Amino acid sequence: MRYLPVSLDTFEKKILILGGGYLALSALKTVIDTEAEIYMIADSFTKDIVKKSEESDGKIKLKEHQIEKDFKFMGFDYVLIATEDFELNEALEKRAHGRNMIYQRFDIFSKSLMSINKSVERGPLTFSLNSSRLNPTITDIIFEDLKEFSQKYNLEKLNILSEIRSELVRKNSQNIDEIISKLYESETINLSTFLEEMPEYKIEDLKSSEDLLNHIEKGSEINLERESSLEDDQIIKKNLDDAKNFSRDKDLDRSDLNLESFHDLDKFKK
Repeated sequence: MRYLPVSLDTFEKKILILGGGYLALSALKTVIDTEAEIYMIADSFTKDIVKKSEESDGKIKLKEHQIEKDFKFMGFDYVLIATEDFELNEALEKRAHGRNMIYQRFDIFSKSLMSINKSVERGPLTFSLNSSRLNPTITDIIFEDLKEFSQKYNLEKLNILSEIRSELVRKNSQNIDEIISKLYESETINLSTFLEEMPEYKIEDLKSSEDLLNHIEKGSEINLERESSLEDDQIIKKNLDDAKNFSRDKDLDRSDLNLESFHDLDKFKK
């Protein structure tokens, strides 16, 4: 695998597209839904590009200018080389490569430093298809299948699970992945109820999460310790016990923690 699938940040970024023909239109379509400002330079532009620019509310900026082989382009985060002239693209690629710019060449891949995937975004999910080794027709067919596949996921469920995971991380819980997997697979548990109930309890491991699950799902008696029931001394003792379990120093006590030096740090408390 030559190109590693990654996500490039486009917030407050500038993308330069060199070219104004159908190849440049193809390049434009790959980035038009990003949050970047898009600048296009060419001696002329197709009607489709002009129309997309007019409808973009200033996002897509066009400049008619003759591009020569020694054309200088600086101040852009990503460069897409897409003129209709093969030799010109070759020269522009050498210039971009020599300046370590992140670029993609759209007539051939050659030494492109990135490969923009064809992507569909659904809520917090982004599905992408790298089509560099497929012809465009086959890519479009597979991409339609990918869009249909993305509809199978319940976004409300995914968002609630993300909130639950954040709460588990806050609690320094163990077995977080197993807990989230169990919740995702459960068809009967009310995730909203679980999210509302869990802040009051110590969810330390898979067993304690199952206790809360059974309490919500079946009404069984809950044996979990409430977080608010722990006094400061109990918390310190528990942390010391945990530290002893993971440390070779078995003689730790409260005085070793030098807690008095932290008394002036109230500003860090929520």
